[in-house]
Amino acid sequence: MFFTGMWLSKTVHPLYFDAHDDLVNFGLSYTAMAIAGTTSVFIGRLSDRVGPRLVLIAGTVLYSIGMSLRIVHDSSFVAVASGLVAGVGASSVFIGLRTWTLHSTTEVQRAGIVSRREFMNQAGTALGMGTAGALAAFIGTGDRGYVFVLLMAAACVLSGLLLIPPTPTSTVPAGQAKSSEAGFTTVFRQHKALALGVAGLGLLMGSYVSILSPYLPLLLAERGVPVALVGIVLAAASVVRLTAAAVAGKYLRERSPMAVFLVSESCCAAATLILALSVSPWLAACALAVRGAFLLGATISQELLQLSAFPSGLAGVLFGLVQSAFLAGDSLGGAVGGWLYHQLGSSHTVLIATGLTLANALLVPTFYGRLRKVAEADPERQRAHATS
Repeated sequence: MFFTGMWLSKTVHPLYFDAHDDLVNFGLSYTAMAIAGTTSVFIGRLSDRVGPRLVLIAGTVLYSIGMSLRIVHDSSFVAVASGLVAGVGASSVFIGLRTWTLHSTTEVQRAGIVSRREFMNQAGTALGMGTAGALAAFIGTGDRGYVFVLLMAAACVLSGLLLIPPTPTSTVPAGQAKSSEAGFTTVFRQHKALALGVAGLGLLMGSYVSILSPYLPLLLAERGVPVALVGIVLAAASVVRLTAAAVAGKYLRERSPMAVFLVSESCCAAATLILALSVSPWLAACALAVRGAFLLGATISQELLQLSAFPSGLAGVLFGLVQSAFLAGDSLGGAVGGWLYHQLGSSHTVLIATGLTLANALLVPTFYGRLRKVAEADPERQRAHATS
């Protein structure tokens, strides 16, 4: 319900504002939402203190309120307020989902849980994007159709409150309860290497994803894919990702997340390289679809590595740090990507994205492998992770 509502609104939102020649306000709302997303580290700390369920409930309500405010197109103040409220709400939901997974599931269950969540993400995205325009047209011309879809999207998100499970009787090991009470300075001093590592990797992944993703339609067109078919190619790539998400759980349960990440991210780099060097439009289209499937595998396996490495009493603040760093990298990569395309052309820009992807493929296993060795050498940390 959350992802369907999100993409119903995200699809119609710019169309509605553009119909009233208010795209400046749309841009203000979008920017405010991105800025609000950088507060994830504080939201994560709150999740450590009060538990993921309350954060999920609050985030769902806030996000639905922010989405409802999108029906007001002619006020800059309301546009900024909508973005800020929705941004805090969405960040809260994402952090709540991840910390709930850590506190409420065993290591054996996590591969299936994370894979199913990613499947619902992909399915909700496809359903929301695929039906938004048709629903608006069916309800009626003018504002009526757009406003109906925007409010319906908010209602979809709000209905997710009925599906939030109760909090288990004990979610945080007694030995880590004091960690959730510590201040930010204490947390980052005691876990400096972990905090710096996850922030750096989040920044790197956000950067290389956004250098490429916003420009995929342009890249396909430059590779010779007819403009009329670019949308179909991107839709086909979404279907491939949906299929990959459906089978990822069973595959990951039988294999090491670190090995899966290394293979997936390396194959993602290889597919990106083919995309850079391809002279055939259909080879480029196939490379894009394959890249999406491997990127999904890398995303799921990296989250499993994080779930295994993060102390449960500090999971919220660390997931918040990852999310804030990714959003910062996303903003940086999007801005730099446009400059690179303009200065170097698409092929050289995609080669840079390939190099960053390959670097990530090597750095993530190295970092989490090092964390595992440190934990194994420290009996106290080993017992804490065993309890979680």
